[in-house]
Amino acid sequence: MSLMKPAEMSPSFAVHWARELGADPNTLERLHGGINNQVFRCGDGAQKWVIKAYAPIHPGQRDRMQAEQQFLQFASEVAPGFTPALIHTDQSRRCVVLEHLQGNLFTEGMAPPAEAVESAVRFFDMLNREPQLARESIKLDAAEGFLSLRQHLANVQERLEAMSCDHVETTTKPMAEALLQEIRRELAQVEEKTDTMIKNGFARDSIDLDQRCVSPSDFGFHNAISTDTGIRFIDFEFAGWDDPAKAIIDFILQPRVPVVGYGSPLLTAWQPELQYSIKARCRHLAPILRLKWLCILLAVLNPDRLKQMLSVNSRHESAQLVSIRLENAKHYLNCTHALKS
Repeated sequence: MSLMKPAEMSPSFAVHWARELGADPNTLERLHGGINNQVFRCGDGAQKWVIKAYAPIHPGQRDRMQAEQQFLQFASEVAPGFTPALIHTDQSRRCVVLEHLQGNLFTEGMAPPAEAVESAVRFFDMLNREPQLARESIKLDAAEGFLSLRQHLANVQERLEAMSCDHVETTTKPMAEALLQEIRRELAQVEEKTDTMIKNGFARDSIDLDQRCVSPSDFGFHNAISTDTGIRFIDFEFAGWDDPAKAIIDFILQPRVPVVGYGSPLLTAWQPELQYSIKARCRHLAPILRLKWLCILLAVLNPDRLKQMLSVNSRHESAQLVSIRLENAKHYLNCTHALKS
């Protein structure tokens, strides 16, 4: 019985572009991708490329491919050297060809070094130095780039409503139920406090459109590679126009490669006269986004989402993945306790 070659197991878009690039399709290697994309590497030695395909877009859906394409083109102009080069765009096959970055991923659970954080701040700063060019180049809002505190609260509530413990094994069900109960309790407290602050004039529910920033979104060292030429950032499907406070807070709240401390260094990318108002909004938004990140960690409690996760994660069985995520969420809940209100 003969073994199948990589080219025979790879999707047609990857084989097509490997050949177009002059690479042997048998060098195709599946890389870790998300639920909504497929990522392959091809080539040998110094001649390597990354081919990334996106899920079909349905009417009314945000186009992740368009978001990433626009962002990479814009970043190459205003912040060269921080992102992989966009080499080809193939609309018919819904894929792009990207520069292959040679380097090391950051270790999950370990805080990045100070110089890496400084690089991230420079990148974010450079993305927002050319507002006119940004308006001409970036046409999409960031994913879930809500301008309203109440919209963010509704998003957390929607995520919670999709969760259940019915499919969780008996041994881990008590932990799952306890975590959901705690998040629901905290959400009710945050909703009440937020509503009171808005009604009493201590917080604005929404920011104006002209107060938004360009955000890589899902920005952090879980989406970064340390190369010989510096830190390079990847994965911009969620990029676009966003609330500065959301971009600033998400940078420290993303759980995989934590940025130590509760004050986000991205705040320093803004002029001093703007920092005060943005910092105030960060205080209002942080407790909400903390609960959202907990819901993201607990996405395994959404049966449909769990099926999607298992389809791209062959390393774990369902029960094992649920158990890991529950432990991660419990740890995150404790580590971010200071941001709960």
